Amino acid sequence: MQEGSVSFSGPTASLLTGLDMSHIRLCPAIAFNQIVGGRYKLHILCVLNRGPHRYGEIGRSLLKGGLGKPITPRILSRELKELEQRGLVDRKAYPVVPRKVEYSLTDRGRALLPILGEIIRWGATGAHEQILGIT
Repeated sequence: MQEGSVSFSGPTASLLTGLDMSHIRLCPAIAFNQIVGGRYKLHILCVLNRGPHRYGEIGRSLLKGGLGKPITPRILSRELKELEQRGLVDRKAYPVVPRKVEYSLTDRGRALLPILGEIIRWGATGAHEQILGIT
């Protein structure tokens, strides 16, 4: 087992889905949080849902809906690198001057879109703003 991972020793069937979980070592909810957790990863995936974007476009897009706080270049680079390492985002560098790099979703990243859609549907109710005390 990897350092920092959590063992899953729950029921053999998920109470939420009814699926057999006996072969799973790490709780899927904990794994999901480890994979896309952080302040900006889910938002980056939502931005890339609209198609390939350049680094600066992603940074500007994160201002909208993020309470207006700009992401620092260091953090944006780190988040994109982690998403790329996990196989959710593809980075394509073009051999031109000035340098041009585009980021896009991989098949694995696109597989998360239905989950993001459900999160956004839940958010459309305003429940998240009530929970966080944002009015």
